[in-house]
Amino acid sequence: MNFRRLFGMTVLLLASLAGAAGQNDTLRILAIGNSFSVDAIEQNLHEIAADAGAVYIIGNLYIGGCSLEKHALNAESGAPAYSYRKIDAEGGREVREKTALPQALADEPWDVVSFQQSSPLSGIPASYEPWLERLIRYVTARLDRTPRLLFHQTWAYARDALNLNFSNYGCDQKVMYLSILRASADAAKRHGLELVPCGTAMQNYRATWYRDNVNRDGYHLNLVGRYIAAATWYCVLSGRDVRGNAYMPLHLTPGQVKAAQESAAAAVADPDTVTDFGMRSNSINYDEAAVPAYKLPELMRYADGSKVKGRDGWESRRRAEIYALFEREMFGRAPAGPDTLKTKMKESAGEVLGGLANRKQVRLDLGLGRWMDLLIYTPAGATCPVPAFLGINFFGNSSIVADEAVWRLEPETMQRRYGAYPGIDRNKVESRSARGAQASRWPLERILEAGYAVVTFYNGDLDPDFDDGFRNGIQSRHYKKGQHYPEPDEWGTLAAWAWGLSRALDYLEEEPSVDASRVAVFGHSRMGKAALWAAASDPRFALVISNESGCGGAALSRRAYGETVEIINRSFPHWFCENFKKYAGKEQLLPFDQHELLALIAPRPLYVASASLDRWSDPKGEFLSAVAASQAYGLYGYKALKGAKMPAPGQSLVSDRMAYHLREGKHEITLFDWEHYLAFADRFLKNKKCLK
Repeated sequence: MNFRRLFGMTVLLLASLAGAAGQNDTLRILAIGNSFSVDAIEQNLHEIAADAGAVYIIGNLYIGGCSLEKHALNAESGAPAYSYRKIDAEGGREVREKTALPQALADEPWDVVSFQQSSPLSGIPASYEPWLERLIRYVTARLDRTPRLLFHQTWAYARDALNLNFSNYGCDQKVMYLSILRASADAAKRHGLELVPCGTAMQNYRATWYRDNVNRDGYHLNLVGRYIAAATWYCVLSGRDVRGNAYMPLHLTPGQVKAAQESAAAAVADPDTVTDFGMRSNSINYDEAAVPAYKLPELMRYADGSKVKGRDGWESRRRAEIYALFEREMFGRAPAGPDTLKTKMKESAGEVLGGLANRKQVRLDLGLGRWMDLLIYTPAGATCPVPAFLGINFFGNSSIVADEAVWRLEPETMQRRYGAYPGIDRNKVESRSARGAQASRWPLERILEAGYAVVTFYNGDLDPDFDDGFRNGIQSRHYKKGQHYPEPDEWGTLAAWAWGLSRALDYLEEEPSVDASRVAVFGHSRMGKAALWAAASDPRFALVISNESGCGGAALSRRAYGETVEIINRSFPHWFCENFKKYAGKEQLLPFDQHELLALIAPRPLYVASASLDRWSDPKGEFLSAVAASQAYGLYGYKALKGAKMPAPGQSLVSDRMAYHLREGKHEITLFDWEHYLAFADRFLKNKKCLK
């Protein structure tokens, strides 16, 4: 065991020596930092300490992105360059602008002073000196007593972070973490500083089932990331183990808090090593022989066990029973749409995409200060309203097409709105906007030439796709007084996206170039889950396409193959309502399965598709789900898939109003998929008289 590991474990063992009286003493902590210290000590540290009977007074000298060099020069010049942010003994907060470092040093008899490097430089040892030495010398010379001196280790960016500074580390999270680990440890040892190993704590959490879900924008911390950092600080400052601390911030689940506390405690005990808690996804089942024995809920039996009698019984009672279960136990209740949908035409242009299309960009006012932007392409040669494919995009409307006129946000807000997109050149500003980055998933020319419009909006307009405690999405605009989090049966992110699809359809009913009675709702992966729930909730959608929607979408949950209910709730705790989490690892207790979600779409045309190498999405489970759902289509006299054999890769299976194909390849949406979807849509939606 190395010395630093022994030292870390000793710090935690000091709990047995601390004594209750010592915990009631007031500890005064001053951070000379930047936005990373805002994340680490301003959010939860005071509250964690209070739960343990301690009083922490916290000061933070803040300049966004401030480096050690800038701190040292500010100290020596006495520049009033800081926003001094203070939390008092009772938890009250104040901010004093234009504060100089000497003023903050004199404000309290500080017990602890911490230093940190700016995140882009935190793994570059040459950037630390001589600035850290000069800063330490300045601080210690101006205090009446020598405080504990800490070095705050920052953290590596998210794997898919869209930050130009990530290129310092080859846009590789592991490289960045190891660089920070070495640089911060060397600096702490050189100057005799105690290390606060927040970077290791984040990597520990990333090694759990929750995976890389600690950032809100790729580098700053989200709610759980902030809690992890504060818990790490508490362990170092107090010498006590944070595990079992009862303080739980709003919007975090007990599972997240437990994993965060474990991650922090392990980092302090062993700051050099990423700890494996045995919570990795190494127990994923990809073996058909290991699929548990299961029995699907009977589609044609009422909740009381009696048998559904024909189409009338399905429509009058059974369908409503199933829908209520999915709404209460999985997706969550969503409010009705606004009575009046206010719109603003931001642009209307003809003969775009080389004369192939007309383009509109329309802003929809969703009420309560929330909006979404629709991008609409219609065939230029259409002489009457045309059918349309409506779907949600992942990274902004500009991501689906290399069309310079498609509206996008200004650069300083791109990352918040567009999120991070893996695999693009982060050194180019244009790439950061994700313009055209997903064009291969949206073959606009082919779809338009086939006579269909394409309508899309960005998922973040409704709710960002990360666990932010539902603070930044549409849900927060509908809270009752005093509410901070959706009720256990209220809408998660997928339901919010589905709600947005219905609002887009509301607009299309007023759009003269589109026939709203012939709109196909489609989605790939998580957007496929949202498309299925939108179609189940809104009978106006004329045709439905699920492309590799997997767990929570088309795949049977009871098979526990690939992604499972437990994995999906831990990895994406924001997707579903809170009630769904109680079925983690207990799929056999679900009062429904996904074949019933597909059945809710009957008798409208439904296409389910899988990919041969996408085992995570369980292709066989998706196929079996479609087969089981076809019983509902049989009620309407349509030929069912019942008894059908799963097609080979590259083959499709089509009945009267249902279709399934298994594409060769991995998790993606390709032109192969689109050719099948267009052929299927032509059977039900096409009106060739509308094209010249």
